[in-house]
Parts: sequence; C-alpha cells; structure tokens
Amino acid sequence: MRLIKPGVALALLLAAAAPAWAAPVEISFARFFGSCEADYGNLTDPAKATGECGIITALTNKFNAEHRGQIVVRTQVVEHASYYSQLGARIVGRDVPAVAILHSSALNDFVKRGLIAPLDDEFRQVGIDSADFTPQAETAVTIDSRHYALPFDTHSWLWHFNLNLMRKAGLVKDGKPVLPHSPQQLLAQARQFKQATGKPYFIWLTANDPAFFARTLLSMIGQQNGSLFPKYYFHIDLHSPAVRDTVQLLKTMYEEGLTSRGMDYSVALQGFAAGEGAVMINGTWIIGDLLRQSKQADSATYQGYTATPFPQLYGASAMWADNHIMVMLKSGTADARSRAAALSFLKFLYDEGGVWARTGQLPTRRSVIDSAAFRQLPLRSGIATIARDGVALPIEVARQAIITKTLGDALISIVVYGADVAQTLTRTETSINRMLERDAQFQGNVATAR
Repeated sequence: MRLIKPGVALALLLAAAAPAWAAPVEISFARFFGSCEADYGNLTDPAKATGECGIITALTNKFNAEHRGQIVVRTQVVEHASYYSQLGARIVGRDVPAVAILHSSALNDFVKRGLIAPLDDEFRQVGIDSADFTPQAETAVTIDSRHYALPFDTHSWLWHFNLNLMRKAGLVKDGKPVLPHSPQQLLAQARQFKQATGKPYFIWLTANDPAFFARTLLSMIGQQNGSLFPKYYFHIDLHSPAVRDTVQLLKTMYEEGLTSRGMDYSVALQGFAAGEGAVMINGTWIIGDLLRQSKQADSATYQGYTATPFPQLYGASAMWADNHIMVMLKSGTADARSRAAALSFLKFLYDEGGVWARTGQLPTRRSVIDSAAFRQLPLRSGIATIARDGVALPIEVARQAIITKTLGDALISIVVYGADVAQTLTRTETSINRMLERDAQFQGNVATAR
C-alpha cells in the first residue's frame, strides 16, 4: 500500500468494504452557512458560486458528482444561532452526523467529553498532510500533540476602511490608509478624523454583539504578548496591566465620541455603506460583499475601499482569529465503508481549500496561502499574515463561547454604560473562574468514572 497514492488507496478501501451490488453509501454533513438550494442546488462548479452558502453548496454538489454511484453526501443545514444546541441534542439522541462543522473554539469541549477521536493515522492514509497546515490552523486543531479535526479556514478581525473619508482627514498616503502604530497614534488620528469630518472614526458593533469587544480585547492583549490565561486553563486573569490599559483605551474612544453608538451588526454594515464612519472593525467574511459594494456608484465607498489586518498598536503583531473546522464525531459512521466515505469527503475539502478562500476566509494550508492564485485575489496578499499571527483563547480552555459572551457583556457595561472598571472586571473574573472550576471538577469526575 505504500506504493499506492492516498486517493487510490481510499478508493480501494471503499470498494473492498462494499459488496458488488451495494448501493452508494450515504453520509450526513451537518453545517451552518444557510440554505441556498434555489440558487445553487444543481451547481457543481464552485467557481460560479458566491458567498459562503453558495460555495459550500457547490463544493458538496461537486463531490457528489465526482463520486456518483459510490458516495452521497446529505447536507443537513442548521441555523447558526441554534447549531450547537441542536448538535448536542442529536448526539444525546444518537442521531450523529458523519461530518460536522465546528468552530475551533468549541473543539476542546467535544474532545474532553470523548466525542471526537484523533485523526492523525487516517489523515496519513488518505493523504491529508498536516505539515502543510498554517501555524494558526495547526494550533486550532491540535490538542495534546494530536490532530482532532481538519482545519477548513481561518477567519479574523479586519479594519475595513472608507478611503474616501480618510482622504478628507489627510489619513491616506500613496493610496493606502495611514495606520496607527501605538495607542497614542490611534487616539490622535481618530481625533484628527473627527475634527476634519465631524464623523466618528470607528464604526463599532456595540448593540447585541458582545463578541465584538471580546475579540477586540483578545487582539490587543495578544499584541502586548499577554494572555487572559497566564497560569492555568481554568483561571482567567482580568487584572493585568494589558487588560486594564486596553479597557481604558476603548473607554476613552467611546467617551470622546470617536466611535459610533447603538449599532448592531446589520446597522453597522448599513452605516459603513452610508459613510457614517471611516473604519469598521469586522470580519474577513465580508470582504467580498464590501468589494462589490465599492463598485456601486451610489456607495460611500465607491472606488475607495480597502481592508487590513488589525494594525499593530503594541509590540507584537496579533489579531483575534478563529477557524471553521471539520470533525468526524464518534458514532457518526456505522461501518468501515461509511467511515472511508467520510474521510474521502474530508480529503476533498482539504484539496479544495483555495476555492473556499473566495469567501474572504483564509486558507489553512501553507501551499495554498503562498500560491499565486490566492495572492491574486483582491486584498488577500495583505491579510495573509493572519495565518501566522492570529490569536485566540488557548484551545485547552473550556466553554469558550460562554467566556466570550461574558467578557463582551462586561466590556459593554464598562464602555457603553459607564460601569465601574475594577468592580465589573472583578465580578466577571469570579463568574468565569467559578464556571471553569466546576467544569474542571466535572471532567475529573468523568475521567474517574471511566
């Protein structure tokens, strides 16, 4: 078998596992990204699709077309907001999908509960080379030196610029935005912009989006070579100088009217399109939409849009990043044939990483992110450093979704509503640590029971 290519070996495995008369094996694929069957239900060429839903639908269709008579992937679409609760309920009810998409920030919770097994041996069998994973992606799927998932993309925080407004404030040079490189420069430029235009420098997501402040905090803590978990994975520290200084900077900008107010996600997008501020902090996933918008003559960003990774305000380059990852849950496949089929689907997604990058998300393979095809996509060469410098909570930290929301709610209370900084951070730290200690005790009890 060492002389047989991985793809051929997998095909042989599928053939050996099935009788000659067997029907195609069906595997289920649980994902979010919405449903767009009306537009892309029959499309098998991902190059003709746009957006996350369109491209993942076309990719799945392409796989099914290439494996007709052997494998059928049945997509199960769940709304993003209820995805994890529904997936948990399905696991309890033993209705487990063969392949499921997760965020890397959720991976540890599944691994520690024994729901996912390492994939290193099977990666080698099918030709998925983990040595090709980018540094950020490697960290996102590795626990105790073993790979538990296939990294599908890296998504991160960007600064999206309205160059037309920046130019009015003298903050464009050689067609590029003048970036701040310290907190002091940031405040000076934001004040300069507001004085010149009468508008806030930033468009912030301050309503119904606690993740905004948590992700911004993580970016700025990472740039100070700090950590919210400096000693133990079950004990957060919100009293470091890095946390205090970051919170004070955010508070100052809001108090001085250098940021928008009362905007949720959709209102912020509308505000940026209308020219209500110069810089919107938002994700990689909206690059395509904002590029298309900048080609419309009635847009405030007409011929004047660009994006950069979170600028380096402190000693290190860092920005919040997370990943969409593909996992194979235990009990998701009934036999060796369906297991092989699911692995074949993972290998296909690994090979098609460059196609998915058209969404605005970054590839998780070094060979793809260094390729000319990727670098030629608009703005991509400028944001490729995220694959190296992206930071997140340590993957070993449990309950990351709850931690992110709790942190974000605390910062909203401080920045937007003027709550006392020290008291709010102390209460938040205590609340998070109690939750993590309970989780650690629970895991210890589970391990003892096993």
